[in-house]
Amino acid sequence: MNLFLSKIKKKLIRVAKSALLEQRAKKGFYAVDLKTDAMGLGARIINMFEILLYCDTNGYIPAFKFNYLGEETINTDYFRELFVYKNLSAETLDSLQYTAVRDTSELEWKNYDKKLSLSIAKGLFDKYFSFNPMILDEVNSFAGKWFAGKQVLGIHYRGSDKTTEAPGITLEELCNCVIEILKNNPSLNLIFVSSDEEKAIQYLTDSDFPVSVIYRKDAIRSEDGEQIHLKKQNSKSIINRDALVNCLLLSKCDYLLKTASLLSDCSVIFNPKLKVRAMSAPYKYVTYWPTSEINEYVSKK
Repeated sequence: MNLFLSKIKKKLIRVAKSALLEQRAKKGFYAVDLKTDAMGLGARIINMFEILLYCDTNGYIPAFKFNYLGEETINTDYFRELFVYKNLSAETLDSLQYTAVRDTSELEWKNYDKKLSLSIAKGLFDKYFSFNPMILDEVNSFAGKWFAGKQVLGIHYRGSDKTTEAPGITLEELCNCVIEILKNNPSLNLIFVSSDEEKAIQYLTDSDFPVSVIYRKDAIRSEDGEQIHLKKQNSKSIINRDALVNCLLLSKCDYLLKTASLLSDCSVIFNPKLKVRAMSAPYKYVTYWPTSEINEYVSKK
C-alpha cells in the first residue's frame, strides 16, 4: 500500500510541475531550477541537455538555475557562474519565474534522454550557450602552458564514493591500464590527471610512468572518500568551477581514460571526437545517456 501511495504521489508531482512549467512557458520561456543536493555538476549538465532538447523540439526558450536545498535562491545563480546565454539578457533572466525540480524524472514528458546523442548535445549547447569567459581563460591558460606541443593522456578517476553506482577500480588497476595505453600509443607524452580524491592524485604523481604527470591544483579534494559536493561547508561555487575547468581540460586531451562518471562523460559531449577508454560502467539500473552511448562506442573499438 505504501509503495502504491508513493507512486501516486510521484505521479501527482510530475503532473503538477509539468503543468506549471507549461503554463509559465506560454510566455515563451521554459525556466527550470535544478534544485537538489543529490546531483553533482555532471548530472546537472546531463539533465540540462534533456531539457534543452525538449525546449528545442517544442519551440521554448530554455533558462536554467542550479541551486541547492536549504539555500536562499533569490540572489544565487550557480548556472550563470559557469555558462553564458547567447541570446538572453540578465534582465530577462532575472524576470522569469523558475520552477524547481530535483531532476527530469519529476517532469511528465519522457524519453528525451533516448533521443539525445553526443553530436546533438554539442549542437544544442553551441546554439544556446557558451562558457563563462573567466573559466575559458583559465582552461586556455593551463592548456597553453602545459599541453602545447604535447600528446596528452587525460585521466579521470572517481574513487570510493562511486562504488554504489559502478564497480570500483583500484589505483593499481588504473596504473596498469595507463602503462598499457602508453605502450600502445607511443605518441602520448604527457599525463593530465583529474580526480576528486587527494590520494589518487598523489598515487599517480608518485608512479614511475615514462612520461610526466600533471594536474590542476583544485581548491577542494576529498580526503575521506566522501563526495565533496554533499558537504554543506564546501563552497558550491568553487566546487562547480573546479569541476567544469577539469571537465574542459579533459576534453582538450588527445586520449581520455576514465572511470564511471557523468562529469567526464560531459568532456566527451564537449569534444565528441575525443578518443575514450572507459574502465568501468555504471550498474545497469543507472546506465543512461550519455554513458550508454560512450560505452557502446568504446566496446566497438
